[in-house]
Formats: sequence, structure tokens, C-alpha cells
Amino acid sequence: MIVYDKIKKYIFYSMSMSMLLYGFSITLGSLLTQINFYPKSIDIYLLVTPPLSLLLGNILFGRIADKIGRRPVLVITPILFSIGIFLFLLPNPYVSLTGVNILLFSIAGGDEPAIISYASEILYSDDRGKIMMIITNFANIGALISSFVFIIFRYYIVIKIVVSIVLFISLLTSYIFRNKLPESNLWLKSNIKKIKITKQNPIKIIALLFISISTILTYGLISWVIGPYYYPSMTYYIIMLFNLGNITGGIIGYIIIDYIKRNSFVFLGFIGGLLSSLLLLLILHVYSNYIIFFSLVVANGLFTQLTWGSRLILEGELFATKIRASSISLIRSSGWIIYIISVLFTFNFSIYSFQIYDILFWVIGLSGSAVWYVYGIDTRKLPVEKLDEIIN
Repeated sequence: MIVYDKIKKYIFYSMSMSMLLYGFSITLGSLLTQINFYPKSIDIYLLVTPPLSLLLGNILFGRIADKIGRRPVLVITPILFSIGIFLFLLPNPYVSLTGVNILLFSIAGGDEPAIISYASEILYSDDRGKIMMIITNFANIGALISSFVFIIFRYYIVIKIVVSIVLFISLLTSYIFRNKLPESNLWLKSNIKKIKITKQNPIKIIALLFISISTILTYGLISWVIGPYYYPSMTYYIIMLFNLGNITGGIIGYIIIDYIKRNSFVFLGFIGGLLSSLLLLLILHVYSNYIIFFSLVVANGLFTQLTWGSRLILEGELFATKIRASSISLIRSSGWIIYIISVLFTFNFSIYSFQIYDILFWVIGLSGSAVWYVYGIDTRKLPVEKLDEIIN
């Protein structure tokens, strides 16, 4: 128990910092659209290439995490991330953007499937839901800090230095604790044994696919795209307020995650998200009251985190250990592909059409969560070894 408590602390410290790096980095593309250092002609490029880099990192490192282990990925990706920080500091705008993309390819894209897999396999069933919910909330804290930096500092060179310092300190903290983590014992066992992976349950795949597509699109369209497209002068504040809502949702999720069935939790989250999005549409186009609009942005962020956090927990719980990381990366890849297409597709949309488009993805997520609510299982507090038997 003493050994487990120590490992649990290492997991919390290292992976919280990793998720903070994720949130901080993934927001940079949207924030940089408001910096004169970058020509307006590359706004689309700034919005599209970071998630594309994240997508590629997801696919590559998810497969590596299943093939050679969780720990090698957790050690390799910070090295790539440090290269990204160095490139971001260089004066050429395109080299800086390349640095941002390497940040996302490594920590945001490469890390997440390995982090979710590792934490799901190591944490005791009584701890798993709460710790996963609070760890994922650090992505929102990272995004909030990122928006604060751009709001507070006026000169881009100062912003670059502050961003790099925050990234480096967080990376160093994460790396110190990562080095103390042992390899996942469950992965070692699954790698030694000749485990035959049976055909995946189509209900599970459909539910997770719809939930993944919905959470990525509903988060990304409001947090990263609506500001640069329709409210450029308020981009920083939309990101800040949306992530304040996310953080609130993460705290609420941490408190209640183990008191509600997993399939009920995610279903209720999507109901709240859909209702808040419909209210957002109504308020903006009937009353044009920005105080109410920003309040609803916060509320929408709250439900977005409840669905995002529960999706990450379910991803770790619903795939067999032998294929967990690669399955997580493939499921979410569909969401990132549709998100990238959507950024291009909605470029000339009116704000009304854009919000209808966003609501469509809340409906998709609600449909997926309804399928899992009716036909799925409650994975709450079930040991991962038991889940491996049930789902394989």
C-alpha cells in the first residue's frame, strides 16, 4: 500500500503537469491569430495545423505505447517537447509555428493515449474515476493560464518568453516524476501472454465514437474557433471564460463521479451541454446581451468538461490492455479529422449557422451517450483486470 500511495502521487504530479502542458499548448493556435507577428492570411493555418499535429502524434504514439510500453512514450515525448519550446522561441514566425506543432505532436498528441492507459491500469478502482477527472482538469487550467498570458502581456516577445518559461518549468516537473514511474504491470502481463483480442462490441464502438466526435467538436468550435471567426477582439476572453467553466465542471465532476453510474454521468452531461448551447443560441440572437452570453459560455464550458472528462475515463476503461492506447488514439482520431474539416467548412458560416453546427455535435454526443446509457455497463469502481475480462 505504501508503494502504491507513492506511485499514485507520482502519477498525479507528472500527469497533471502533462495535461497542463496539453491545455496550454493546444490553445496557442487560436491565441496566435490575434498577434500581429503572424499575417492574417495564415489564420486558418494557425487553427488547423495544431490539431493536425496532435492527430498524427495520437496515431503514432498510441501504437508505440501498446507495442513497446507506456513508460517509453512517457519518457520520449518530453524530449520532443523541449525541441518544440526551443523552436517556438526563434524569431521566424513559421519556425515558431513549427515549434507549436511539435509541442502538440509530442505532449498533447503523443502523450494522452499513453497517460490514460497508464493511469487506468495502475490506479485502484476506488481512485480511478476521481483522479482521472482531476488530472484531465489540468488541461483546462493550462488553457486558462495561456489565455491570461496573452491578456496580461502586450508585446509578443515577452509573451513568447513567458510561454516558454511556463512550458519548460511544467515539462521539467512532469519529467522528474515520470522518471520515477515503473512500467504498467498490466501491460507487461498482456505483452507476455498470448491474448487473443476478440471482435469489438459494436455498441461500445458506436457510443465511444459519437461521444469522442462530439466532445472534440463542441470543445474546439467554441474554445478555439468562434473567437477568431466572429469575435476576434474577444478571443482571449472567450477562451478564458470557457475554460473557467471547464475548471468548474472538472471540480464538480471530481466530487460526484463515483456517486453516479458512468453511463448516467455522461448522458446527463450531454443533456446539460445541449440545453446550454440552445440557450446560447437564443440569447445571442434574441437579446444580444453579452453579459448573459459570457455567462452561458461559462455554463457551456462546465458541461463540456463533464462530457470530456467522462469520455477520457471511459476510453481507459472500455478497451483491453493489449490494445488500449492504440484503440484510444483511433477512436479520437475520427473526432480530430472531423474537427479539422469543420474549421475549413465553417469559415464562411454566419454566427447563427456556426452555432447550429455546434449544436448538431451536441446531438450526436447525446445520441452516443443515450446508446451507452441503455445498452452499456457501469464501469464505476470495477478493477481494470475485471473490465479486461468483460470487454475482451
